[in-house]
Amino acid sequence: MPIEQKQNDGAIKTEEETKQQGRVNIQLTKRDLDIFEFVLEMKFADLNTIHQKFFSHLQSGKISVSSWWARERLALLRQHGFLRTVRFTFSGKTYFLATELAHVALTNMRIERSFVRPVQGIDVRTFEHDLRVIEARLALERLGRAANWVPERRLKSDLALASGLSRQYQPDAIYQNKHGEMMAFELEISPKKKERYAEKLRKYLDVIRQAETQGGPGFRGALFVVCHDHVFNILSELTRRHEGKFRIERFDELVGGAPAAEKQEVG
Repeated sequence: MPIEQKQNDGAIKTEEETKQQGRVNIQLTKRDLDIFEFVLEMKFADLNTIHQKFFSHLQSGKISVSSWWARERLALLRQHGFLRTVRFTFSGKTYFLATELAHVALTNMRIERSFVRPVQGIDVRTFEHDLRVIEARLALERLGRAANWVPERRLKSDLALASGLSRQYQPDAIYQNKHGEMMAFELEISPKKKERYAEKLRKYLDVIRQAETQGGPGFRGALFVVCHDHVFNILSELTRRHEGKFRIERFDELVGGAPAAEKQEVG
């Protein structure tokens, strides 16, 4: 749906709205645009996720325990066509997806960069993986361990961001750690053959060494978050001789806040 941008005040309106007298235009805020960008890049998000990331800190400095304002704002954004909802039967929850109008708003109001296009729906094949990536990202950001998150969808659209890695070897994200270093993030939700892990580690080591010797783009280490002890043991064995370059963590410990056994200061 075509939109036009009003000068100075940041409000945008749909063509349909201009034809409806008496209808109030929505004033898009920076937070609204941040929500659009987050949902576009992460594919979807539920109310609790959006509340935690964008509405949890009040102006008073206190932590919000109610999602009422988030719910109201999301409902308004949905009413104006920037978001849509999908009820996913496997989880029983309702998820927000960004629309083409949200993409147009971002393109018009953040002209310094490009944005991935909206997804058509939730892919049941990757749903659990996508959901856990979101949970891991929020946990890392909450702990102050991650910033400037570059998700998989952006990596796939820009080979330079992925340090030239082909799609089968690209990480699930790249982020900046608390030391200001770029790190690869990989979520392992199901066990794979040891040889596949070894091959991916070799590819990552090539990127890490190139970044160390030549500088410039690339990542300086990698964080693997795993959902099975078997995978934790395999990756721990494979990365043992690469001190300081890899960190392996259990998903439940990261998201649940339990103390993780740290063998390197990575990520």
